Amino acid sequence: MAEKEPKFTRDLPESRRRQLIEATARSLARHGLDGTTVRVVAAEAGVSPGLVRHHFAGMHDLIAETYRWTGKEVEKGLRAALAAAPDQPEAQLRAFVDASFSTPMLNPDLLGVWLTFWSLTRTDPVIHEIHGKVYADYRKRLQRYISGIAEEKKLGLDPRIAALALTALLDGLWLEHCLDPSTFTASEARQIAHDWVDNLKAGRFMAGAKREEPAPAVAKVG
Repeated sequence: MAEKEPKFTRDLPESRRRQLIEATARSLARHGLDGTTVRVVAAEAGVSPGLVRHHFAGMHDLIAETYRWTGKEVEKGLRAALAAAPDQPEAQLRAFVDASFSTPMLNPDLLGVWLTFWSLTRTDPVIHEIHGKVYADYRKRLQRYISGIAEEKKLGLDPRIAALALTALLDGLWLEHCLDPSTFTASEARQIAHDWVDNLKAGRFMAGAKREEPAPAVAKVG
């Protein structure tokens, strides 16, 4: 006689943790930091509050893990877009720009979650460390593409400074568009960023570039 399959199965710990992390992200997007509690997350995930405490030390631990997970999800979306582009520095950089203003990246829920993390970065050492890691990886990728373009075009620029400038531009456009989409379209945001790349290629980005010092004036004698 065949054994009956058990009616219920125990979720794997990683699967349950991810379920709680995703529920936390949804709660942060809808209710903000103050409205995201163990009970709210448990209700969102459809589990008991005790199960939340079983998998995480507390809300601080859960929010930190949610930041790590969100950063990885954003990175996953960017990687998918980059994989479809030619493996050349400029093509990869332009694909990065386009992906930064794609529909998934402009999801209002992502804005709500990201603003929570940004607000905690200045006061919470753990969140500050995670933020540093997420953005360091982000800038290193841009720096690699910019270095490749600079080498091809023989540009005398500092790729690290250029990556900082582009990061600030992309973040600013993304934030402003998410806060008020009526200000400009995603297409216009992409165009602004692509114009920046055009100026970089043309050698018009000079921040951090090594400039030749003018030769000292030689006084005439006699």
